[in-house]
Amino acid sequence: MRFQDYVRQQGYKRYTGTVSAAVYGYLRCENPARAQWWFKPGSYQCAGCKAQCETDSPEGFQTFLTLDGNDG
Repeated sequence: MRFQDYVRQQGYKRYTGTVSAAVYGYLRCENPARAQWWFKPGSYQCAGCKAQCETDSPEGFQTFLTLDGNDG
């Protein structure tokens, strides 16, 4: 099973937001251009290389505002 299929099975969704360079520095990422981030509440998982880095900190990840339809 491919790792991306595994993270999907575990409930992760593809993360398409901006990731700060500080995140890659903290994780000592050698090739940030290959990063493929996945997210589920409480966890950010990268599937860009064999290291499969993970962090539980949202610091450095772009925050999205959502409208739930009850605001208007």
